[in-house]
Amino acid sequence: MNAVSGPMSNRNGLPETSPGSALDRGTRAVENRVVAANVDFYRQVACKYDSYETYLFDTVLQQSLEEDLDKINSYFVSLGRAPSCLECGGGTGNLTLKMSARGWAVTVVDISEEMLDLLKKKACTRGYSPTLIRSSIERYLETTGETFDLVAFSAVLHHLYSYTSVVEQAASHVRAGGLFYSNRDPTVPKWPSCTWAFDSLDIAVAKLIFDPADVLPGIGRRLRKMISTRDPSLGRRVVSAGDIAEYHVRTGTDDEEIMRLLQKRGFAIVEHLRYATGRTSVLRFLNERLRLLESFKIIARRDSGEM
Repeated sequence: MNAVSGPMSNRNGLPETSPGSALDRGTRAVENRVVAANVDFYRQVACKYDSYETYLFDTVLQQSLEEDLDKINSYFVSLGRAPSCLECGGGTGNLTLKMSARGWAVTVVDISEEMLDLLKKKACTRGYSPTLIRSSIERYLETTGETFDLVAFSAVLHHLYSYTSVVEQAASHVRAGGLFYSNRDPTVPKWPSCTWAFDSLDIAVAKLIFDPADVLPGIGRRLRKMISTRDPSLGRRVVSAGDIAEYHVRTGTDDEEIMRLLQKRGFAIVEHLRYATGRTSVLRFLNERLRLLESFKIIARRDSGEM
């Protein structure tokens, strides 16, 4: 198992502007800010990530992931070898460890050194050897020539400045007959004001239960944000790295657009599902009736004749 900073990023893991880049300098500068915010954010929260993000230890949600991987595995039976998989934004290993347990050859790209260190320790304990690469997802996909049987994202797309560009790049790294998988990203809210209010309640309850030490600091951040001015390049108020790191968490990610992009690249949609979410069982139970906070999953397969 190795952890690589590699030539695909600068020493902070930020995507570098190149003459052939599809993004102009202004757009790239904002993208770099989002990447840097994710580096800072996960440096701060890595130590408590596994005990706060409830989907990591919720038995129902974990079983759902297992079932998704079983479905994906059914397409790999005829390969006659271990499938090669790329997880973009692997974090502390929630998805990677499940893929490794199935004997898959897994490459993980993540911008956070702290999160990769935690993943490495877990993998070593279990005897797994995923390849770990510290880089921004954008820069890795732009520069690698590798292709994979599976490219996967789990609660990642909403952290990316241009998730549609990343999906297009990811699609080009899926082999013919291979699969694209994404899960746990928020949909575009139907009623933004009600959704934001419910999300604030959901966060507050989760903080009280799972991260009480951050309740008062969190209130302080909220108050400072209320009186701060908008950042002109981001169009939002910013008082902490988290305000930028989860870039699309409030506006959501457009699952319909993602499916259209995949279909244009020769993918057939195997499964698409929207489901109610909540950081605690009580709020999730309520939200299953209100459907204010929703996430989606997409499993798509590239045409076996598409090269």
